[in-house]
Amino acid sequence: MTPADVAQVFEQLNREGRATGELNGACEAFAAWLACEWDHLSTKDIALLTSIGAALWREGYQRRY
Repeated sequence: MTPADVAQVFEQLNREGRATGELNGACEAFAAWLACEWDHLSTKDIALLTSIGAALWREGYQRRY
């Protein structure tokens, strides 16, 4: 699977209305998962995943305020 393939999955879920999860809940669940996996991830993976988490948090924060 390529990055473009994965992006198409994201787009398809959104088009079908299946990307309806509440952003705060998604951010909390992502943080919980990342906390559990932290010690098993490379520094590069942690940098990428925390950047994604920060973007989720930023978008959630902007929607609330």
